[in-house]
Amino acid sequence: MLNRLEIGITNTSYGVYGFEGSFAKISEHGYECIDYQGLANINTDFFKSDITEFEATLKQHREYIESHGLRVTQAHGPWPFPNNHGEGEGYKTLMDASKKAVYGAHLLGSPRLVMHPLMPFGEGGDRADEVFAINERFLSELSEYAVKYDVIICLENLPFKEYPLSSPDAVIAIVDKIDHPNLKICLDTGHGVIFDRDLARVVRNIGSRLEAVHIHDNMGELDQHLIPGDGIIKWDEFSAALKEIGYNKIISIETSPKFGQFPQELWEERGHLLANISRDIATKAY
Repeated sequence: MLNRLEIGITNTSYGVYGFEGSFAKISEHGYECIDYQGLANINTDFFKSDITEFEATLKQHREYIESHGLRVTQAHGPWPFPNNHGEGEGYKTLMDASKKAVYGAHLLGSPRLVMHPLMPFGEGGDRADEVFAINERFLSELSEYAVKYDVIICLENLPFKEYPLSSPDAVIAIVDKIDHPNLKICLDTGHGVIFDRDLARVVRNIGSRLEAVHIHDNMGELDQHLIPGDGIIKWDEFSAALKEIGYNKIISIETSPKFGQFPQELWEERGHLLANISRDIATKAY
């Protein structure tokens, strides 16, 4: 039995090893879980394929992932979004794609689909009521659809200071307003610290709504996706807060070891470094 939370990482973090090689290396470095990124871009040939090919591809990916002792514990839903204003073809395109992503998460065996809030008017904050209403409508329908496949929609906070649904507090507000059992919160640490330097307090505020955690660091101003410890986040306090609220899910690393920035002979060192940091955070949060 593990004496820590399980740790995961985005499958694209190990892209230098190729699609198949990435899973072998992720497993070798001690991760248990995958944050699957293949459902995020709705413009790929794979995502646009007919349902038979879509099903076959995801079945193949799941089999390969699980053959390395890994499992998909979350998948990212569509991002970036097509332009939409809460109605019309853009909104329908996004809803259809997001429902397809829910089904894709189900095919992968993932209990969670992480979604960003819709940004119908860009990052500006002068139409906050409309943004809230559009997201309420969208997330209510998607959460109800997700019941069919036993998938939890995890709404992620964003790093955009001018966007009215970026902050953890704003995400809490809309999740509480919708009040659906299949809608929870994904806390992104790097995004969150841009709004509140005290991430331990953020964790306590979210409490039982917390369903997923994305781990990365920055200097408090920009979304840099730094390795934990290279920014300003107080990780020991953060881990203690996770333990305090009884969080028992997964922590998923959202910063790659940045292999391409180093000579190939250093790739193993960088990979193990990030994995060890991840395990330390997960151990203290258990």
